[in-house]
Amino acid sequence: MRSAAVAAVLALLVTLAGCGGGDDQADQPVGSSRISSADAQAQEQRILAQRARAVRDHDLGLFLRRVDHKDAALMARQRRYFRNLVQLPLARFSYQVTSGQWDGVKPAPSWGQDVHVPQVQLTMQLRDFDAVPVQRTVGFAFSFKDGRATLVADRTATGKQLFRGNPAPWDLTAINVREEPGVLGIFDRETSGSAATVMAAVRDGIDQLDRALPFSWSGRVVVYSVEDPRVLKSFRDVPGGAIDHLGAMTFPTYADGERSQVASTRMLLMPSSVRAGQPFLGRITRHELSHVAIGVRDDGAPTWVSEGIAEYLGAREVPLRERIIPTSALQRARTVDATMPVSKGFNDSDQEWHYALSWMAFDYIADTFGEARLWELIDAMHNGGQGTADVDQDRVLDQVLGFDSHELARRAAARIRNIYG
Repeated sequence: MRSAAVAAVLALLVTLAGCGGGDDQADQPVGSSRISSADAQAQEQRILAQRARAVRDHDLGLFLRRVDHKDAALMARQRRYFRNLVQLPLARFSYQVTSGQWDGVKPAPSWGQDVHVPQVQLTMQLRDFDAVPVQRTVGFAFSFKDGRATLVADRTATGKQLFRGNPAPWDLTAINVREEPGVLGIFDRETSGSAATVMAAVRDGIDQLDRALPFSWSGRVVVYSVEDPRVLKSFRDVPGGAIDHLGAMTFPTYADGERSQVASTRMLLMPSSVRAGQPFLGRITRHELSHVAIGVRDDGAPTWVSEGIAEYLGAREVPLRERIIPTSALQRARTVDATMPVSKGFNDSDQEWHYALSWMAFDYIADTFGEARLWELIDAMHNGGQGTADVDQDRVLDQVLGFDSHELARRAAARIRNIYG
């Protein structure tokens, strides 16, 4: 009988943990300084479900109700996070407390005596932009006084954020959100003044790509335009290794960590590119949008193929007399026996040359054989998803163009000299 009663109590706690409403009246003091793990998890779930409901209802008071009001820094971060969230077009937003605790988190003395730091699954989905929900593991510290929980920290005592995976700008800084058909723009305080310029460039880029591509795509993109160092430092696997040297980049947002389904491919547009103005801004915007639009169609192809078509589409709308190329690339085209760049070192110290040669290879193909041949080449290199290794590319090139990579590089270099030198 005793085991049956315990089982009934645990079943009730699990039910409470999964419910989405949750009111403070359910968490009355129990007259003890210690609390069971099951009861702690149930209270934590109710508090976080209440906070998720507050986001949906745009209710700041409810969002902050069970936060430690004595911690001014914590309150400021939570206000900022709430104001960020309510700007986003959220199709899904929920928390699920797990039975796991964050390892190695030493409670700060100010948190209290009975502290739990659970691992929490956060689920978010941007309406019309994420194909599937995005799940991340986050954490909060809860202090229990007389058995009643209070959220006392959103990071460790040393200031490290309790977050696994790549955070988004809204996790790190105050944002301003702009939404137009097909474009969700995320800006911070430093870049919000250029929001209209960025949104127009992205919107125009989508329209121009629609006219250039031989296939349809979603025509939607999330674009970040931020200067906050905390956001810029959070990006991983940056081409070339230094984000300060980039004008823009695209990156996948995975549903549940790397190697899982891609929820969306998002775009970062660096402020330096915005300040450069037209035609550079339009060109680099179309380049990155090309990666979003092409998606998996060039997966497995040599890097010069993926970057070459993006460079070609980026420059396609620019008048010939305004299509600039790096001086260093012209010098290389004059002095070097050109070969198509290998994928592994594409973004090394010679990346300006690699991008230029790849662009001119596609420019040459389009000018000589027509644009349809570009897409035949990409499809052949994609090889039904199997891809084509660099060592096998000559076979594909000979099949599609009638000559190998060395000859293509020679003709691309000659085109650089003929146009620019």
